[in-house]
Amino acid sequence: MSFQPQQNVDLAELTTFKIGGQAAFFTEVTSASQLPEIFTWLNQKELPHLVLSGGSNTIFGDGIFRGLVIKVSIMGFTTYNESEKSVDIKVGAGEDWDAVVRRTVELGFAGMEALSGIPGLTGATPVQNIGAYGQELKDTVKSVEVFDTKSGELTSLTRADCGFGYRDSIFKSDLKGRYIITGVVFELSKKAPGVPNYKDVVSYFASHNIASPNLAQIRQAVLEIRSGKFVDPSVMPNAGSFFKNPIVTELVAKKIMQQNPDVKLYPEDTKIIPLEGGNYKIAAGWLIQNLGLKGLELEKVRIDPNHALVLENKGGASQKDLKHLVKRVQDAAIEKYDIELEPEPVIVEFN
Repeated sequence: MSFQPQQNVDLAELTTFKIGGQAAFFTEVTSASQLPEIFTWLNQKELPHLVLSGGSNTIFGDGIFRGLVIKVSIMGFTTYNESEKSVDIKVGAGEDWDAVVRRTVELGFAGMEALSGIPGLTGATPVQNIGAYGQELKDTVKSVEVFDTKSGELTSLTRADCGFGYRDSIFKSDLKGRYIITGVVFELSKKAPGVPNYKDVVSYFASHNIASPNLAQIRQAVLEIRSGKFVDPSVMPNAGSFFKNPIVTELVAKKIMQQNPDVKLYPEDTKIIPLEGGNYKIAAGWLIQNLGLKGLELEKVRIDPNHALVLENKGGASQKDLKHLVKRVQDAAIEKYDIELEPEPVIVEFN
């Protein structure tokens, strides 16, 4: 067998949060065809594995992972099935996500322009079912190409197979660890885009006197809005939005509105959004700010003083340090609002 992994590789620098210990073994995959041999090796060694994409949504443990970390760096961008109304694109899991969005906008393909500026690689986007400014990844996914670690085969899953939910999918929940995403097929529209039904975007175009923005203008608007809300991880290590916006019952939502009478319902405000079925989605960043925790600092970690949803590594932080800060926020949210805040990033623990 020709497969020879690297040994004793530091993991912190492979993530945007700059937290993590070491991997006993590490390899970078540039072709899906490499995976069967890698898993033959893993099975022979009886070792566990972890899959790493761009590292923008992963926080590793502080110790040593005594298995193999597989970084997926499969490239590729191909268009096909093009008609007057739509086009399919196949994107390798290792392609930079924002570069993919930029390219689709330049080609005049609509459907992911509001997802501009989200860090990470394409292979990680279905795991989280990323979403922003009125768009979700699931709305354009046609299929996801995967390596099935159980059968040892390369296969494809349909959109329905992926079980997409709010910031969720089978890759994150029901079948976590079974599939390694090697590529994603998207179906995009060639029709003129509509303005995303999101307060900040609507306000942006109103202030710029643009009634019917094109794809490039929507992308530019989203990038400008995001730049004012999120902190560049190269300046201060972070993982973007740290907590999911919680979905609560009508009873909990009305209690919060009673405590905060100035808050208006969506679309006038985006803090409390009614959903189908009688539940409500609450802006996690607003909750944290209302708890008085924006800017809270522990020794090596903090909540950004300007962005309550961004937790940061001030330098040399461990996963243990971060978990202390996370618990402070979660405990406060339960005590005041009876709401459990759930982290968006994947937190991987090992000894």
